[in-house]
Amino acid sequence: MSLKVKVHLFFAVLLLSSVLASTGVLVSNARQSVKLEMEDTMAAAARLITVSLSGISLNREQGVYEHLQDLVKALGEIRSLHILLFDSKGLLFEGEPQEDMGAKPPEWFVKILFPKVIPLTKQFGTGHMVIYAAPLQEIGDRWRDLRGILELGIGIFIFVGLFLYWGVGWLLRPLDRLLAALSGFERGDLHLRLPSFSLAEMNQISQTFNRMGQTLELSIEENRRLATLVKQTGDAILSLDHAGNITFCNPAAERLFHHQTTLLVGEALANLGFTEHRSRIAEILENCETVENLETSLPLPDGRIGSILFSTVPLLDTDETVRGVICTLRNITEHKQAEAAESQLRETRLLTHHMAEAQEEERRHLARELHDELGQCLTAIKTDAVLIRNRSETTEPKVYRSAQAIIDVASHIYDVVHNMITRLRPSPLDDLGLIATLQECISAWRKRQPNISFSLNVSGQLDHLNEMMNMTVFRVVQEAITNAVRHADASEMIIAVNNQFDDKLQQNQLIIDISDNGKGMEIQDFHSDVDFGLLGMRERAHSLGGTFKLVSSLGAGLKIHVAIPLGADKIV
Repeated sequence: MSLKVKVHLFFAVLLLSSVLASTGVLVSNARQSVKLEMEDTMAAAARLITVSLSGISLNREQGVYEHLQDLVKALGEIRSLHILLFDSKGLLFEGEPQEDMGAKPPEWFVKILFPKVIPLTKQFGTGHMVIYAAPLQEIGDRWRDLRGILELGIGIFIFVGLFLYWGVGWLLRPLDRLLAALSGFERGDLHLRLPSFSLAEMNQISQTFNRMGQTLELSIEENRRLATLVKQTGDAILSLDHAGNITFCNPAAERLFHHQTTLLVGEALANLGFTEHRSRIAEILENCETVENLETSLPLPDGRIGSILFSTVPLLDTDETVRGVICTLRNITEHKQAEAAESQLRETRLLTHHMAEAQEEERRHLARELHDELGQCLTAIKTDAVLIRNRSETTEPKVYRSAQAIIDVASHIYDVVHNMITRLRPSPLDDLGLIATLQECISAWRKRQPNISFSLNVSGQLDHLNEMMNMTVFRVVQEAITNAVRHADASEMIIAVNNQFDDKLQQNQLIIDISDNGKGMEIQDFHSDVDFGLLGMRERAHSLGGTFKLVSSLGAGLKIHVAIPLGADKIV
């Protein structure tokens, strides 16, 4: 039953009870009033008849008889009395009340209001009189009065009921809005809000409800995000009770232990195959301790023994009571493998850097030895051969020809040695600097490959780089040109070397961009003979903390981009 119906029934019962109570009071008062009025009327009529008969003897003479008869009849009609007069001979005459021509009251009403009045008997002279109450007229008057009051009360009852029906409906209209909003909350429509109401109390309820809805919506959204985070995270998250038994687990935990059990809930976590620190883990779970990143190991679904970071925090109730523990397990097997691979790569690059330095040092030593030892010997041989040739030109033609042959061979060997020295260690790099060395290198390639257009663009300060940076730039350019000449079938090459400031790194960078319009290549894992040259360039860049990027495809040429940060250790 709705509140509106209950309120209506309450007020209806209240009004009906008021009407019935009022009716009861009116009936009781009417009954008492009729009784008192009948008694007073009977006494008054008795006194009047007694006064009228004083000094007159009661007889059946015509004059006296008619006078008394008229008096008794009048009293009976006016006072609703039944009067009997007796003389010594018996009933003298009788006065009865006049019949009421109005509406006759119902029998039940007559029974309720009819008074219990003892007939009045009065002796006088030789006769007596008996007066009976005949209150039907009085009861009829009371019935008409009561019926009018009841009709008025029923009208008021109907009017008040209709007014209450409308008023209660108007007052409860905000409750209907509140009920609709609560139903929306039940369906999950937490965005519903109540408007402002004219009633202060309902308006306060509306504001409180809206604040509650906003708080609940934010809380539900936060819980949804947390649930999504727990569901999608790669870490295994488990909730345990005081006994260390699992009460909740996310999908990552199910995947981690799927090969051991298909149902994690209810299992003891300490018994799920930890191979290291097993007793310590059991102690932590038993005492609900806080632990961060305890490294242990656990059999993985693929059969390997994985490295696991074990962390726990106490699970607290709203009253700060410890209800259990929350445990997270992070599989760091691949991370440790990556760290090992990165460490190995770092060591390999350090070794490559060291080998490159050793190689450059050996090249420098070989170039110096070739220049100082072999070069001087060839110069001495050529000088002696020239002397012999000059002295035997006219006297010994055979010796002359031999000396000339020695001179030609010595010159050829000198040119070969000079080219070897240049390839081992470009001499302009030490004497003239990086820019001049690059320009001389490009000029030499132009002479050797006239069908290829070489373009060199340099910008920024490049004369303050240390020896290793100069040699790295030269070797990258030299190797790139060599690969292009040998394999690319290119007709144009563009080499750009720039020293520019990088806003992201907040320091200068040496940028090397080399491109050609050759046949291009499919980028592989640097395992072909061409790729080994690219691998050397990449390792040189990485050994100095730089980056190497290669862009190419068949028929689209090739582009090389090298960026090396210019820290304080790379300049002089």
